[in-house]
Amino acid sequence: MTAVLSPLALLLLLGGAVYLSTMRYRKLFGLMQSAERPDPRFDRIGERIKALGVYVLAQARLLRWPYSGVMHALIFWGFLVLLTAILQAIVEALWLGFHFDDVPLSGALALLQDLFATLVLTGVVMALINRLIVRPIRFRGSHSRDAVLILVWIGSLITAMQLDYATKIAEGNPPEAVGEWRPVASALSRIFTGLGAHSHALEIFHGIFFWAHLTLVLTFLVYLGFSKHLHIITSTPNVFFLNLEPKGDLPTPDFEAPDVEHFGTSKLEHLSWKDMLDLYTCTECGRCQTHCPAYNTGKPLSPKTLITDLRDLAYEKLAGGYAASTHHAHQVEGGMWVTAENGHGDGAALPGHFEPSWLDPEQVAKAVEKVGGAERPLIGGTILEDTLWSCTTCGACMDQCPVLIEHVPKIIDMRRYLVLEESRMPKQAEQALRGVENQSNPYGLSQQTRADWAKDLDVSFMKDRPDAEYLYWVGCAASFDDRAKTIATAVVKILKAAGVDFAILGTEERCNGDPARRIGNEYLFQERAKENVELLSKYGVKKVIAPCPHCFNTFSNEYPNFGGHYEVIHHSQLIRQLLESGRLTLTHPLGATVTYHDSCYLGRWNDIFAPPRDILEKIPGLTLVEMARSKSEGMCCGAGGGRMWMEEGQPRVNHRRVQQAVATEATKVATACPFCLAMFEEGISSESLGDRLAVDDISVYVAAALG
Repeated sequence: MTAVLSPLALLLLLGGAVYLSTMRYRKLFGLMQSAERPDPRFDRIGERIKALGVYVLAQARLLRWPYSGVMHALIFWGFLVLLTAILQAIVEALWLGFHFDDVPLSGALALLQDLFATLVLTGVVMALINRLIVRPIRFRGSHSRDAVLILVWIGSLITAMQLDYATKIAEGNPPEAVGEWRPVASALSRIFTGLGAHSHALEIFHGIFFWAHLTLVLTFLVYLGFSKHLHIITSTPNVFFLNLEPKGDLPTPDFEAPDVEHFGTSKLEHLSWKDMLDLYTCTECGRCQTHCPAYNTGKPLSPKTLITDLRDLAYEKLAGGYAASTHHAHQVEGGMWVTAENGHGDGAALPGHFEPSWLDPEQVAKAVEKVGGAERPLIGGTILEDTLWSCTTCGACMDQCPVLIEHVPKIIDMRRYLVLEESRMPKQAEQALRGVENQSNPYGLSQQTRADWAKDLDVSFMKDRPDAEYLYWVGCAASFDDRAKTIATAVVKILKAAGVDFAILGTEERCNGDPARRIGNEYLFQERAKENVELLSKYGVKKVIAPCPHCFNTFSNEYPNFGGHYEVIHHSQLIRQLLESGRLTLTHPLGATVTYHDSCYLGRWNDIFAPPRDILEKIPGLTLVEMARSKSEGMCCGAGGGRMWMEEGQPRVNHRRVQQAVATEATKVATACPFCLAMFEEGISSESLGDRLAVDDISVYVAAALG
């Protein structure tokens, strides 16, 4: 046995694994260090440790999906326990004569190791069934061969470990021979009973399984640095360094900093170190793209392949650049799917979808030629411009990601480069930005007409009532869009009925800047933000009613960065308060079945799901039914991220969402956002569903129920 457990052999194996791993991880860490954008994330340590407990130890996000969640949890929790078995094997190999069985509570630990080894193997089998037989559509674009290899690898090392214990039990050396603490290994030991206890053959088998186990473990650690399963190493730090700022707050660049040399992201170096860590951490599970409205309507965006394409570019850079790396091109209907360095990819595409990795050959050639062929460009050579413009910034990708990757800020920062440095954007987006800049609204309409909707409603203005308790921030949509004006008039009726003290800014109100920021004109957004904060400071505003979720998000989460600190309330929250306090009484029954559509900027970005539903349930005669995708799983209407002002190809996101509403058999849709209202209105009209479905804001339903 001592010849089998050679300390020298283990030291050589361990030293080689550590050396090779260190060389790889030094390169990966060096690339992270080359990232230029600062991103301080070493604060609020207690909250970060709590996040590790929720998202890593408890596997909170993965367990949303019963099958795959349990599968991953079994493997993950099993490996946590089996780390002790690996440590045990290493100690016994280095310290000849040491018996782990002499350690206190070793029996209980042995039982846990035996149990969790079985659970890990169960998880591996479940994963292989999922990968090879079920093959969910979300796996499209994943490195499938690598995934299968890793699963087989894990299964092999666990099997070798169990057979190692089985041969030790079969050898009959006490106390291991009893095997009472290892029921599974004890059962396996019967395979070797025919060899005879203490036989030379049994000792050889034990040596084979022992060294197979350790060799598979150590080479596995080396391989991780080169595979998609690098997330096994990086997911824990990625979760620890999660964004603790409000979810709806995009990173705010300082344009006045003396060392600013560029705007936005056009190179890998323009990312932050946390962005690079995100790239290393992608599990390729596909949950982000499964819930992405752009991907699900055939647009050239998959959040998953956006991240993996950036990661492949990073690996390509480590390999020496575009010319030095090995590429495999698949010609598919005139497009070329390029994969970097390791040549992964199955060449398959979902019918009706374009993968972001499908790059037009001419685009790639021109982009590479532009930089002399040394490095494939990020935008144009790696990520299509159309991919960036397809994003609605709904946040579904980030909400679904089990390892907390931040997709949306990366997309917005690449848009910033296109808009601020290249002046390249969709024509309609350019017109909206021009409207925000020149007419203070994205509709491009005269600022002098902003308060026309309120002419006959006896509404007070802040210039006359600066001491009003609330500023009612109407927003551009409810000020200029005829359909959305019904929201403004309904809110006024409700506030007056409840005796709420409020005033509006009228023609002094200007766009809050959200469209500019999400389209990519960060400079214009900051201008508008500073102007609005200054105006509200002049009136001493402390409380703001914001019926538009985009205005709500901007005032709540982004204006504090510019000195604007307010108590911001969405009209759904305020109406619920008024109903619960008895200041509003709803007496007129409406008699309909209604389904509620969650606005992304109210729901996912700000976790406001209950107030609109509570209101609808209090309206006499209304029956609330849910769509298949609702609350945090809800689907975007298609208007976010500046998409409200951009053309969209078929099928349209809002049409898909309207069909989901139709499937509930509801006769009415309730929204809590003027953009959502407009998109549903257009979808119902385009799909000729006006005889089956109608849409209105929750405030309109409440106003009607007031009688």
